[in-house]
Amino acid sequence: MIRLAEQFGISGNGLAKICDRENIPCPPRGYWAMLAVGRAPAQSPLPESGGSHAITIRPTPLPPPPIDLPPEVQQQVDKARASEPAIAVSERLLRPHAVIAAWLAEHEEKKQRARRERDPWSRSLYDPGEFTQNNRRKHRILDALFKAIERHGGRIKQGDRRELFAEVSGEKVEFQVREKQKQERRPLTADEKRWRSPDDNHWKQELVATGRLVFEIKTWQWPGGLRRQWVESDKQAMEAMLPDILTTFVAAGPLLVQQRKDREAAERERQIAEQRRYEEQRRRKRDANRWRRFKEMAQDWHELATVRDFLVALRSMNVDPSVEIDGRSIEEWIAWAEDWLTRADPTTEGVDGIFRRIGEINDWTYHD
Repeated sequence: MIRLAEQFGISGNGLAKICDRENIPCPPRGYWAMLAVGRAPAQSPLPESGGSHAITIRPTPLPPPPIDLPPEVQQQVDKARASEPAIAVSERLLRPHAVIAAWLAEHEEKKQRARRERDPWSRSLYDPGEFTQNNRRKHRILDALFKAIERHGGRIKQGDRRELFAEVSGEKVEFQVREKQKQERRPLTADEKRWRSPDDNHWKQELVATGRLVFEIKTWQWPGGLRRQWVESDKQAMEAMLPDILTTFVAAGPLLVQQRKDREAAERERQIAEQRRYEEQRRRKRDANRWRRFKEMAQDWHELATVRDFLVALRSMNVDPSVEIDGRSIEEWIAWAEDWLTRADPTTEGVDGIFRRIGEINDWTYHD
């Protein structure tokens, strides 16, 4: 399985999962050793074909290359690596970190509350149960890691949503420690068989705990090239990964600070560019409004020329000066029209008056 998987660029476990998902039988553990001595078990028959279909196997992408740290950051990492070549995890949790102590106190409080309950149903509801061996091991590992991070200037805290995070160089790094799970098939129970339809599988797939821990960085804007997940395996336990996790936190602090400064600088540039676009838009709108007013003045002047000619024509006519209309004589009506003509004429105040009025126009003068 391992040799064949290398040809596809994936792990042997990955190929085994594909075969398991597609119901393809594989040699059991120890098959090749027993075959070498002539004691190989009978080969599993292939299942009945449900129709041909293609199985696509994509190579596992290579991890990104490690980033070149700035000299001052590399110096801090080397210092942390030299001072913490190994992080000792105690066999017993004697003086736990404040965050872990709060977990233990909360757990004990829930147990005490469950003991005070008289109703068996309520008691079972509130009782958190005892810590598993894996829970206690996780507490000891985190206790050692938290104290190591704080020795190098970080601070471990728990948020309102119970999320864990470290403050390094003033930046927040959210993380979690969980137990790795895997999918396994199990036979159906009697009740499940009773309600099973003919097309359903004879098994059910479930997630089961593996007993192995996973340490994962949850911060979204994580510096590229820095590792963000550690999964313990048969070859390496989580205790041995703690120095690498510590140096990653030490390196992440200054890099996150620089990322934040870069984002802030980019945001300032964006705001400046947006302000420039806004000012240019206002300038264009103001200029268009001024041109619009200039054309309106030209149109008014052109129409007033016709009005002026009309008044000249009226003055040349023979008019009885004694005639009054609405309390005004004809001469007074002509004077009234000339007064309006003077006020409406844009050239009355001269050229500078025209452009002074144009200069008062802004981008809000016309709203259409």
